[in-house]
Amino acid sequence: MSDHAWRPKRIGAAKSESKSGSILVELAVTTVEARKALEELIRANPMLSLKQPHEDGVPHVLILEIDEDPQKTFSLVRAMQGSGKRTEVFLTSANTDSKLLLEALRTGMKEFLPQPIQREEVEAAFARFKGRANEAGGGGKHASGKLLVVFGGKGGVGTTSVAVNLAACLHEHDGHPAVALVDINQQGGDIPQMLDMPATHSFRDIAADLSRVDLAFLTSVLSKHESGLHVLPSGYDDLSAGRLNPDCVEATLKLLQSVYEFVVVDCGHVLDLTTKKAMEMSTCIIVVSQLLIPVVHRTKRILELLRGSGIPQEKVCLAITRYVPQDKEVLTSTEEILKHKARWVIPNDYATASAAINNGKPIHTMAPRSALAKSYRELAGAFVDRPSTGSSDSSWITWLPFRKGKRPTSPSAQASL
Repeated sequence: MSDHAWRPKRIGAAKSESKSGSILVELAVTTVEARKALEELIRANPMLSLKQPHEDGVPHVLILEIDEDPQKTFSLVRAMQGSGKRTEVFLTSANTDSKLLLEALRTGMKEFLPQPIQREEVEAAFARFKGRANEAGGGGKHASGKLLVVFGGKGGVGTTSVAVNLAACLHEHDGHPAVALVDINQQGGDIPQMLDMPATHSFRDIAADLSRVDLAFLTSVLSKHESGLHVLPSGYDDLSAGRLNPDCVEATLKLLQSVYEFVVVDCGHVLDLTTKKAMEMSTCIIVVSQLLIPVVHRTKRILELLRGSGIPQEKVCLAITRYVPQDKEVLTSTEEILKHKARWVIPNDYATASAAINNGKPIHTMAPRSALAKSYRELAGAFVDRPSTGSSDSSWITWLPFRKGKRPTSPSAQASL
């Protein structure tokens, strides 16, 4: 909290070797000879651009090598092809057994590149891809998803609860937008426990080798909850060694924004380099507080620091948890002290909230008609600005296999302005 000199850095586009209007290609190929041949062919072809590590954007084509267990690869391909999204998969393998190829075709695969790699086959495959893209009217860029950062004015105010239930309600909205829920709290992230799911992978896997941050690797570390959320736990706590690198956070969040409509980040309540990086990149910073003197005191310091650090004030929103109507005058006094209006108040319903946490379920699933659920739906609705559609316009990652309608209004959920 003593870092008053901190100023947010301007986040610009990542350096890229992409050629304007070209087909962006990502490689998930482990065989050295095949990867080298593909890299040389892609760089030599003016139609193609090789996606570099940490480069923004979703590839038009992912060249995926068939795993030793082909069913793992085919399962992923079926999910991606079934989504009808923009990324198309080319498969490659040295095994050209007819049964393997037949099963690959049944997954919906459009192109197969046998190894050793031949230039003519690669060029022909991409020519056919370009023809399909032109017929479908594809080739447009993906819009960057909204990055919603949730930060606690003090420990125990319900920061993780807000992050989890905001993400769950965003995904529940019309069209079921693709939502990623990310935990960068290094003092003991609780998202896996809140959703009753195993923390098989986490940010630790990414931090171990930052050069591996690409779509193929991202699919292996994200976990899909039964609600449809894709979750990336922190993997850190205040008892473990090591720290999360801000560069790792930046690269990962940029990639997540390129494939998800919403990325909700639980930052905990400690302002460090990683949470600062997330705030710099954010669409909105939701500061969570309560109407208690110690919490208000620390929240005031947080808001002053953000205000003095150049963060646009229209990006900072205040949410008050455990609110009861009798505290209306206290809320007004608190807003004067904080010099910041509360945009949302979330009602106090300890029984419902604790039951949801102990059962590992989002509140809108546990008690869909409760005032608490309605308030979280209202919170989520503030960030959904697209019209209702019959199907999501999110990226293919929404359709990854499992790893293990109407906007309501409620007086209790409205901000006191």
